[in-house]
Amino acid sequence: MRATLGLSVMFLVLALVLVTGGALAAPQSNTTATGSALILYDSSGTYGWIGAVHARMLASVLGHFPLPYTIAPVEGYTAGQMSNYKLTFYIGTVYNNLLPAAFLSDVMSATKPLVWFDYNLWEVAWTPSGYWNSAFQSRFGFMLFGLDQSGYPQVRYNNTTFTKDMSDPEQAIIGNLASTVSVPAWSYRPATSTTPASYTPYIVHGGNLWYVADVPFSYISGTDRYVAFADLMHDIVGINHPVTHRALIRIEDVDPTTSPTELKAIADYLYSQSVPFLVSVVPVYQDSLGYYSNGVPEALRMSLAPAFISALKYMVARGGQLVDEGYTHQYDSTPNPYTGVSGDDFEFYRVTADPTQNWALTYQGPVAEDSQNWVQNRINSALGEFKKARLPAPVAWVTPHYAASGLDYRVVASNFPVTMQRVLYFDNVPLTGAKNHIATWGGSSYFGGLFFPYVIQKDLYGQKVVPENIGGIELDTWFGNPPHPLSDVLAAAQVNLAVRDGWAAGYLDPDVNISYLQQLVTSLKAMGYTFVPLTSSVQ
Repeated sequence: MRATLGLSVMFLVLALVLVTGGALAAPQSNTTATGSALILYDSSGTYGWIGAVHARMLASVLGHFPLPYTIAPVEGYTAGQMSNYKLTFYIGTVYNNLLPAAFLSDVMSATKPLVWFDYNLWEVAWTPSGYWNSAFQSRFGFMLFGLDQSGYPQVRYNNTTFTKDMSDPEQAIIGNLASTVSVPAWSYRPATSTTPASYTPYIVHGGNLWYVADVPFSYISGTDRYVAFADLMHDIVGINHPVTHRALIRIEDVDPTTSPTELKAIADYLYSQSVPFLVSVVPVYQDSLGYYSNGVPEALRMSLAPAFISALKYMVARGGQLVDEGYTHQYDSTPNPYTGVSGDDFEFYRVTADPTQNWALTYQGPVAEDSQNWVQNRINSALGEFKKARLPAPVAWVTPHYAASGLDYRVVASNFPVTMQRVLYFDNVPLTGAKNHIATWGGSSYFGGLFFPYVIQKDLYGQKVVPENIGGIELDTWFGNPPHPLSDVLAAAQVNLAVRDGWAAGYLDPDVNISYLQQLVTSLKAMGYTFVPLTSSVQ
């Protein structure tokens, strides 16, 4: 039986692939300054790429509101620059990066909102001799004590407990809080047999300054403190959304070999519960190496599988909507990285796995053929299968295993009004977005993976992204990918209730026992989520 890659694992850490240069040296913008955000990041030194990646992730989160932005290295900051923007973000990822005097001066005089992440606040909060800067404390109402490596594995926000991965335990310690300072999120360390429980502020707001004690885009998971920060972004940018809690369920990796009986049973159950749902279709099944057929290559097109077509039409009649999940959901005639079979392997990104290291993955870069024409041809071929089968056109796109180059995502954005996925964001991706420059969006680089708790109207690549934020039900270990049980899926859904317009959107393979689908639907409804169909106008 084929299995789906445990994608929640792929997005746990800020990932690293082949390096082709350092951070960008010039501002990148999708807007004029008025009414927009300025995102500054540390770009110096060996690890300047981390700030570049995080800046692009933050820019895509801003796509929820949507708020235009300019991204620029902080090292090039000029006096008065932040006064031209509605608000400014500074992402401190390079320890003791020497910040421009003009930036530090403007921090102390600016009146518009400023959000500071993690490092280097001491350059303005402390005097050159290492004492507290009384002017800073007077202006913002709190003080920076220093960095703590002991670790606070929880963050508490909006009456909800979030997790923080202790692979990176460090965070800043804030104290001496004035009565005018608010603390919307607290870091928490539970008591042990030898130590009492302890709290320390995670996010503070004093005057026009918001301070976040780490960078919440690192080491994220479905229950991570990043989700809390994503909700707080409403207050930071001053754009609110009504309280709504919507749910989507996607039947994943449905290809021409999938059992029509299983598909019809799923449709019947969801229809009986008045639950609209999505069906991710892989139009062409490919097993070029005969991995599941005793060495005999197999291939089957959707348009030549009448029983499968009939099952899909049945699902649509029961409230299902079709989604295009690539063309073959595998790459050529080679394991990429597992079996070479549709549903198992990556289609748009080259990945290798080391069986001696528990199948640890290395993201090598875009596949060799990666180009605008190659991606467009695969999309055209996939859509052609839907048309030949006389099926409704897919309402959205899902990138196989969510991994693609910046170029690929841009092509997807030009073909589909909506995507439902997690996304890779690269440090070397330009932000002009002009189609005639699309060839510059490829290449190997550093990247980070990101999911969203709410709809992104337009991300870095121009995609409208509907969340996939609670993961899928994975019952078994598969090629080193650990199980992701129903309890983990529901835990992610539970914390997303703290997001005022948070979603619970996940997936399930059709060969997983239907009882798990029943438990998932029942549980999400009990939490207060409402299942909705997917539309291009979704907010």
